[in-house]
Amino acid sequence: MAEKIFVQPAESATRFEAKRQGYTITFVNSPDFLECRCMYEPSNIGGNPLAALELQEHLAHFKIREGIIEESVVSLLLSAASGKSVSGLLLAKGMPMVPGEDGQISIAVVDDLAEEKSEKEETFEAVDFRHVQSFLNVEAGDLIATIKPPGSGKPGRSVTGNIIQPQSGAPVKLCIGENIRIGEDGNTLFAASAGRVIYKDGEISVSDIYEVEGDVDFKVGNISFKGYVEVKGDILDDFFVKATKGIKIHGNIGVCTVESDGDISFCGMNGQGAGIIKCGGNIAANFIYDTNIECAGNLLAETEIRNSHIKCLGSISINKGGLTGGEYFALAGIECGNLGSVTSLHTRVVAGVHYGDLTELNGLFNELKVLVAEFSAAPKGTLDMKAFAAKRAEITERTQAVRSRTYEQCNPKINVKKMLYEGVSITLGIITETINVERKGPVSIIENSIEGGLRFLGMTALSFNSQAIEETFVKQYQLDQQKKPIESTGGAIDENADS
Repeated sequence: MAEKIFVQPAESATRFEAKRQGYTITFVNSPDFLECRCMYEPSNIGGNPLAALELQEHLAHFKIREGIIEESVVSLLLSAASGKSVSGLLLAKGMPMVPGEDGQISIAVVDDLAEEKSEKEETFEAVDFRHVQSFLNVEAGDLIATIKPPGSGKPGRSVTGNIIQPQSGAPVKLCIGENIRIGEDGNTLFAASAGRVIYKDGEISVSDIYEVEGDVDFKVGNISFKGYVEVKGDILDDFFVKATKGIKIHGNIGVCTVESDGDISFCGMNGQGAGIIKCGGNIAANFIYDTNIECAGNLLAETEIRNSHIKCLGSISINKGGLTGGEYFALAGIECGNLGSVTSLHTRVVAGVHYGDLTELNGLFNELKVLVAEFSAAPKGTLDMKAFAAKRAEITERTQAVRSRTYEQCNPKINVKKMLYEGVSITLGIITETINVERKGPVSIIENSIEGGLRFLGMTALSFNSQAIEETFVKQYQLDQQKKPIESTGGAIDENADS
């Protein structure tokens, strides 16, 4: 038997040769020992070709024992029997190791701006170009993310039967920023305060302040943030900004929706009848035009408010200009320079009324109206008078309960500093009156509980409650009424009195 030759070429492949009188066979293992290829050359001087038993001996001698491909063995033996050469035949294939997966961070918070697509959107693949960035909002204690450790991988095996150790995955490169708490297991992250989750450049944190250096436009997109938002520029048309702790806008607001549980301040807003502000605190602005507003606190405008629809649980105040056109509901009173306009543009002001109660009362009145209409339209003989009376009494009771509500900040009072124009509709409590003759200010307008209608007085601050003022008039009226019987007798002596 010829000697087996081991050759180690420069390319790091491993070669083994076996020479016999009838053939030369060479085995080449790849550098990673995951493949073994075979070359077979028959001898031109005669001799026996490669047989199956000899092939098994060669493979065992060169320690090629894993992943032997039976189809390749059959092909090699057939070629040898036919006296054909073989080159580069893949004879055995090992099992490569599977490297471990790199560590990952899985964010557990859903984007507040992500909306489920409607069937139409799914069909036409509509894209919201105003959804530019994600707002992963959290409350204190919320799970933010889970860290998945790197995997260890699976070992492989070479054609020589050696185990190939797997390469472990790389751990997550993560820097823990502010307002993040690591769980006891070391792999969970929780919010230490409310805010927005920010994951950028390998750092994760929670921030409750979001600053926009310029305008809210297509570069910034819509904003939904659990915290405080400051916009250094304007909010352009058709965008919305929502923040829980307050919003400050250095510029103006277009036809937009702005919402906050806290205070909102801005330069001006022209909502063109479609702009909306919902505020859980106070509002401060320079001017407001054609805007729909709900405000839980006080609303202060420096210049003017025009053609808007405002519902306020505090007071509405305009420092310099007037209140012109539109409807205004203020539980704690209204103060402005001019009220109404020369052109008698429809202006309605309601003070001392909770707009929510007003909406509820209107609903109850409609409910009663429907009940009476159904009762009147019912065929004779089908009427249940007891059921009708009970239902009507129940609606009346609910109506009375709404009317009996009291509010500490309630102040049915209107202050006009300069001019009250003709055509303005004023509602104070349950009294409504339209101004027929313009009147110069400064003047305070309160309810006249003695004679009915409105009472016009020298102006006092809104902090001076109208009900306290009216109580003074009522007491004076009662004193005057007590004096009348004595004055009518002219002080005459009762003749029947004892001498």
